[in-house]
Amino acid sequence: MAIEKIEKQLKDTFGAAAADALKNNNEAFIQLAQQTFQTQHESTKGELDQRAKSVSESLERFDKNLNQLHKAHGGLMSRIDGLGKETENLVSALQTPKVIGNWGEMQLRKVVEIAGMEEHCDFDVQKNISTDEGRLYPDMIVRLPGGRSIAVDSKVPLKHFLASFDAENEEERSACLEQHKRSVREHAKELGSKAYWDHLEDTPDFVVMYLGDAVYQAAIQVDPNLPEDTLRNHVILAPPSILIMALRTIAYSWRQEKFSEHAREISSLGKELYERLKTLSEHFDGIKKGLARAVKSYNSAAGSLESRIFVTARKFQDFGINPDVSLTSPPPVEETPRALSAPEFHETVSDEETSDD
Repeated sequence: MAIEKIEKQLKDTFGAAAADALKNNNEAFIQLAQQTFQTQHESTKGELDQRAKSVSESLERFDKNLNQLHKAHGGLMSRIDGLGKETENLVSALQTPKVIGNWGEMQLRKVVEIAGMEEHCDFDVQKNISTDEGRLYPDMIVRLPGGRSIAVDSKVPLKHFLASFDAENEEERSACLEQHKRSVREHAKELGSKAYWDHLEDTPDFVVMYLGDAVYQAAIQVDPNLPEDTLRNHVILAPPSILIMALRTIAYSWRQEKFSEHAREISSLGKELYERLKTLSEHFDGIKKGLARAVKSYNSAAGSLESRIFVTARKFQDFGINPDVSLTSPPPVEETPRALSAPEFHETVSDEETSDD
């Protein structure tokens, strides 16, 4: 009984001690866990706050940029709308005959400037030509060396050409380009019927039809034989590249013509100068002969003075008249005029001697 009692007491004692130890350990663990959590919480909260602040600032910048983008988009749309209206107005204007004509003439002038023909004044714009049927008005007359000339007309068939860009499918676009080709052909036929070459002097039997490069390319894309066909009607289709090349060739011919003209003028001036030098040499020959005659006359007079006058005058000294005054004979002139040795002078003298004979 005593042993059982002791065992029970020991169990109770150890149980109480174990319970106390477990309780103390649990409390220590909980306290440590709370401290660790508190530390981690504070550290994590600081990092989260920092990241949240960074994200907030990024969102603010994004919102600001987005607002600016909206404003820019609004301005861009406004400009696009304005550009669309201007494009519509331009397309509408380009369908007006007067505007088309002025635009074509302006392009033609620019081509002439690029080719260097304007500074030489080798073209007349809008010069009218009188005919039995009325007046013809070519856009330009290109003057060639030798009094020849070529008529140039600018044509701008844009209606079907512009319509091809608004086509909704390839079939519709092809139909527009086909109409465009026909329009170019009709313009060429009408231009050929005017027969400018019959009303301009010394002009080849053709007229140049100027077309914009895009207009020309669109037409020959559909009909590559179009240039040959229009040539049969005495019409040469000329986009800017071809017309500039032709005008530069003509400008070169004008420069060569001016060089030849200058050479002829120089030759004429040389001939005139030669004739004047010949006349001057004749004058020099006359002066030489006059000087020779003067020297001869002087020497004859000096000899006569010495041999006749002074001999008699010295006899007065024998009578005491001016005995202190001596009479000095003038010396003869020994030098003669220098003869001109140039062959032209001898030729002149020979001509004069021949004419005298």
